[in-house]
Amino acid sequence: MAIIVLDKDTAEQIAAGEVIENPASVVKELVENSLDAGASSILISIEEGGKKFISVTDNGRGLPQSDLSLAFTRFATSKLTSFEDLDRLNSLGFRGEALPSIAAVSRVTMTSRVENNLAGTFISLAGSKITDNGETGAPFGTMVEVKDLFYNTPGRLKFLRSANYETSRISNLLTETALANPAVAFELKSSGRLLFRSPGDGNLLHAINALYGDDTAESMIPVDKVDKQTGCKVQGYTSAPHMTRSSRKWITTVINGRLIKNDTLVNALERAYGDYLPSKRHPLAVLLLSLPPETLDVNVHPAKTEIRFQQPEHSKNLVFKAVKLALQTSTGAASWPASFKETSTANNLSPRLQDKKQEELFSAPAFNFEKYTDSNRIPEKEQFFIETALRNSNYESASGGECRLIGQYLNSYLVAQKGEDLILIDQHAAHERIIYNRLLEEKAESRTEHGSQLIIPLTLKLPAVWQNKIERVLPLLKILGFEIDSLGEDSYAVRAVPFMLRDNADSENIFDMLEKISNLDPDSEDEQLTLTRDIVYKTIACHRSVKARQKLSHSEMEHLLREWENNSRALYCPHGRPTTILFKRDRLEKSFHRGGDSS
Repeated sequence: MAIIVLDKDTAEQIAAGEVIENPASVVKELVENSLDAGASSILISIEEGGKKFISVTDNGRGLPQSDLSLAFTRFATSKLTSFEDLDRLNSLGFRGEALPSIAAVSRVTMTSRVENNLAGTFISLAGSKITDNGETGAPFGTMVEVKDLFYNTPGRLKFLRSANYETSRISNLLTETALANPAVAFELKSSGRLLFRSPGDGNLLHAINALYGDDTAESMIPVDKVDKQTGCKVQGYTSAPHMTRSSRKWITTVINGRLIKNDTLVNALERAYGDYLPSKRHPLAVLLLSLPPETLDVNVHPAKTEIRFQQPEHSKNLVFKAVKLALQTSTGAASWPASFKETSTANNLSPRLQDKKQEELFSAPAFNFEKYTDSNRIPEKEQFFIETALRNSNYESASGGECRLIGQYLNSYLVAQKGEDLILIDQHAAHERIIYNRLLEEKAESRTEHGSQLIIPLTLKLPAVWQNKIERVLPLLKILGFEIDSLGEDSYAVRAVPFMLRDNADSENIFDMLEKISNLDPDSEDEQLTLTRDIVYKTIACHRSVKARQKLSHSEMEHLLREWENNSRALYCPHGRPTTILFKRDRLEKSFHRGGDSS
């Protein structure tokens, strides 16, 4: 095929794909323009998750009439004049691609008024072509309205997710943006309904309180450290070790006002917690770093969320030291929950005392398999085993007969023999699968499950951005045995839970479950119920199953082994982790340099 030069419209739509991937991309670019314009108040309104309508209104400096059309010209920017300016960037935008990219795939109207002008001006475009412009009445600042995103690129429109999912993307983005800019008041509305509002008073802790709730704000520890040699500094807040989440989504990192994603900094943050951070849990944090612009490369990707450091070790060490110092000197340590303080104290014991403590823990009353109780739970520090899992074919090829129990290894794994093969079974993962399958078998799809009333209701404070989804899913949770009532604003009372979760009902478990439910993107009400039921059953199975490092009696091990043997899909837990490793006889004998006769 001969080489041709693409026409202007096609080239612009292809280029727009690098910057505008979804409605949240549009909101990000427009909000960054507002911040660069010095806005102290930004109002965002959306409809149908931003697919139908997005409006961003600010009280920034505005644009004069002569600049309106130029703003939609590709590579036109007021942020830099030469390549060398990239080394001294203090603005969020600089590439001159955002507005032209948005205009290439939507219908856009920008209205702006600068100080000292009696009237504002507007310009409208569709598919990059100007359709109207002129004067209009307008307040100081700028308003950009984006309608019918991807109307002229249906191939990209079909890849957008549901309105609820796109709304969540926008909400999460603006939550982090508000945390990165506590001196700016943000307001997000969806179809006229207020989703959240930040105070914009310059106090980061107030912003955390508005977006994440009182409980979270009260558990935050201030971080503040300056590197005297380089002048680099890190400020912000990180959570006390008892306040954790099941994912890293709650960690916000900001460099020179720019939201960035960087695993190195997040790893440094978590490493600073040491043994204080529970297994598979993550802190909440908002870290604001100030670094010399010339030591950074922000021109890595059009989305501008990636960044390169000239000296990454310096930034990593600064975060590590700052967070570690904050945790060590926090005056809030005295108010941390007793369960955390006990765990923390145990971690500081001498090796001999630790051994004694371990003996006490492992000699605790054995787990009662029959009743599925959780009263003897030991703090989890599960050792993840080899990823090589037992495959169905291997298990089925083992010599006949049932498994013969040999014993328990590290109070975490059952050791068994089947024919001539040796089997290791993760007791927690196997028990999870057993309970999960039993729940699936016993609960009919149409059946409403009875909840167990809590003597003292649990109070939850949920992030504002979840509330729209949670309100819609409350009737489904009632079908599954939960009774959760709104107390107004961001507070909810949990009055009843499914019967099998009653002994493990605490705020952290239910919060994690609701977070997973809020991230669902179902296509129908039936699918929403099915997916919600699955999350609830997995939560029950996880918290009702025997734990790692929990000593079992011989009869309990036998019972668990028989249940595992007779269970379908027993080779994997409900979360997809393997339950079993199988060692073939010939593999073992080869390791011992034996022949096949075992002589």
